[in-house]
Amino acid sequence: MLLLEIAAQGVKGVSPAGGSARLRPGYNIVSADGAVLRRLLEALFYPGDRDGEALRLSVPAVGSVRAGVTLVGNDGVTYRVVRDFGAGCQLHRFDPQKRAFALVSQDGVAIARHLEATGAPARGRLALLTVSAAELPSRCGAPLGAGGAPTPPRKALTPTQVQKRLAELHDELERANKAEKLQYQLDGLQSRLFKLEEALKEGARIRDAVESAEAALASLGPVGAVAEELGDVDAKLAAHAKAVAKRDEALANIELEKGALEEANVRGLPPPFWVNTKFWMGAGAGVVAVAMAVALSGAGQGLRYVALLDIPAFGWAAWVALGWVAEFEDHGRLGRRRRLVEEHERKVLGTFDRDVAEVRKATEALGVAGIPELREAVNKLSDARAAAAAARERLRAFEATPDTQSAQEEKVRVEAELREVEPELAAQAGGFVRDPRSVTAEIQRLEAEAAAEPEGAPESIPAISLAPADPIRELMDRAAKELGGSPAATVRTVQTKASQLLQALSGDRFTGLGVDDRGNLLAQAGGRSVPAAGLPPADRDLAFLALKLAFIERALSAEKLVALADDAFAGLPEGARRRAGRILKQLAASGQLLHATTDIAFRESADHLA
Repeated sequence: MLLLEIAAQGVKGVSPAGGSARLRPGYNIVSADGAVLRRLLEALFYPGDRDGEALRLSVPAVGSVRAGVTLVGNDGVTYRVVRDFGAGCQLHRFDPQKRAFALVSQDGVAIARHLEATGAPARGRLALLTVSAAELPSRCGAPLGAGGAPTPPRKALTPTQVQKRLAELHDELERANKAEKLQYQLDGLQSRLFKLEEALKEGARIRDAVESAEAALASLGPVGAVAEELGDVDAKLAAHAKAVAKRDEALANIELEKGALEEANVRGLPPPFWVNTKFWMGAGAGVVAVAMAVALSGAGQGLRYVALLDIPAFGWAAWVALGWVAEFEDHGRLGRRRRLVEEHERKVLGTFDRDVAEVRKATEALGVAGIPELREAVNKLSDARAAAAAARERLRAFEATPDTQSAQEEKVRVEAELREVEPELAAQAGGFVRDPRSVTAEIQRLEAEAAAEPEGAPESIPAISLAPADPIRELMDRAAKELGGSPAATVRTVQTKASQLLQALSGDRFTGLGVDDRGNLLAQAGGRSVPAAGLPPADRDLAFLALKLAFIERALSAEKLVALADDAFAGLPEGARRRAGRILKQLAASGQLLHATTDIAFRESADHLA
């Protein structure tokens, strides 16, 4: 189940802008009171008759109290719960065909059953999925592991034991004070480092852009090498285009010549002139003219000139014969012409190969198909060089500003101080140290007991402990009930995740979280296991939060659910709160988490600000 929208009117502590807050899967920051938001969702998921009393504004005359929630159930259907706390509650279901919400039920019990069937968590599961500041051990006033069993009276120490114990406590107090100062210094340095990193974040983005541009340029290294060998790439490509055009023109002329030669070869040798009718017509006409001149010479003196007609006749026959001779000679020269044409073709191709040798070598080196691909690769290289130069120029301009130089210098100093403080804190605290106020309270108690006059030993009467219930024990019992198994076994299923969370929240002061065979929670610090009951209140809160978040992570990874959180992390340093924000974002990746807070330290990690 995932929530899509929460609407409220007249609810003190939940007043979204515009009357409603839209939500998304993942980590949502909601500007609301966490406790009121939880009660509001409980009133919508499990409607009751007296739910509106705790949600009404301090001034009743403001108007009626209304609220609603839109959600997507595990069945994929969108539901909307609308409630007027003075009138009643309604459950609507979205009809995709009509594109409108249709009424499902107006009975509170039926609504609760229907929502639970579609994935809404039951009250116990919702309590397990809620991180509340009111549940922290420091707020409840009970140490971890404390129970309701009677506490036996403490055996009085001898004066020697008192002095020895006081010496140990004074030594521990000195170490605790030093550790507290170092921790305060460390928190301050981490806060300064974070602010400096925020100021230099733009530079980091520019450096990332420079690295990306340089990587893109490096990936075009072969293209750059080819471009260097070519020199003036544009001129070489233009010369290549000119050479291609010249070759194509010459080859076209050669093809025409080859066609003519092939046509002549197909025709073969010209027919002899003596088989040509035109030759015999001319020769016959000349013979006839001569014969007529001879035959008619006796008949008249002028008829002998008829013989002169044989001149054009025999000339025509001779012309036909000479034409045959010319054609015969031309046919004899066909082989030589073919050899000349082939030699010219070879010269044209050889000249072309020499003219385009460099460009062809470039295409072979890059493995591209032709000139268009080569030109595209060169254009990409030019664009990559321009982008890299522009990115370097932006980085140079950013680093040249006085604010950037000052921030970078201060960051170097802060990092150097952190490298000095962190080992010193680890050596001083040994991975774990009690709160100075706890040590001081124990010293004052021992000194008061030592200064008091000895009195007769009173009758030993077992005192009945009225301490409140242990929040950690309640958490373990609730998780065992909801997740199945014994409390110790349930803790062991999330021990690895809880240890990682405790280490992150404590800034590596604690390295692990576990449970012994009797079900007592243990925190690992400095290579040894420390009973959680002996931790200072702040560290008990860290153990509680780590264990609670581990249980939430397991529940959200098993099914899509909604988890809630309020300002339970407010007591942590700024660096720890920012780490907590990143942790909450990771936990919400498989479901949805609503964090009711106004702390800006969590905003940078949020997936959505409602």
